[in-house]
Amino acid sequence: MVPTQERLVDNREPRDARRDINEHRRRKHGNTEERGYSAHRGGRYNSDEDRMAPELPGPQVFSRAIHSTPLSSPFRSPTSIAKYNGETKPELWLADFQLACQLGSARRDDRAIIWQLPLFLSDTARRWLEELLANQIHDWTDLVQVFEGNFKGTYIHPGNSWDLSKCKQKSGEKSGESLREYARRFSKQHMELPHIPDHDVILAFVSGTTCKDLVRELG
Repeated sequence: MVPTQERLVDNREPRDARRDINEHRRRKHGNTEERGYSAHRGGRYNSDEDRMAPELPGPQVFSRAIHSTPLSSPFRSPTSIAKYNGETKPELWLADFQLACQLGSARRDDRAIIWQLPLFLSDTARRWLEELLANQIHDWTDLVQVFEGNFKGTYIHPGNSWDLSKCKQKSGEKSGESLREYARRFSKQHMELPHIPDHDVILAFVSGTTCKDLVRELG
């Protein structure tokens, strides 16, 4: 018969081995109990529990609440919005993007609007968004602040009176243009430059034409 002390030692060895295995797992993978996992019989872990939280798709600058927001049903993704490339005023583009999403049944404060944003950015703008620090954007206000803060210095600003004054009537035998052609080109550029006072428009037109008779009549 095996002495009692030896039986106790033998019975303790399997438990010590399991403890060593579990300790090795904790050192390798971190404390699993802190993640909400629980050990089961035989040192195994439940397959549903022994799993890290999956990394959600999309830019990490978006909060988890945005990543996990389901699309409203029914929902139609915008089809008339051009991808943003940094050349237009950022707040105006965001307003158009938001309105287009709302027409597709998204709520005004719906995080699903933000979640779709990467699909409507050009390669450069998308790369900028992907490189932002994690968890900075939680709602639409955050998005507008971050978006405008980056692109307000990159978009093409509207011209002014100085830009209109550079519109000159072309002269020369081959490259010259008639007064009618010049007036048409001048008017088109004027339409692209809002908020220019009328007297600046007249001055720019007169100084740009080569028709001296017209200048005398206007004078």
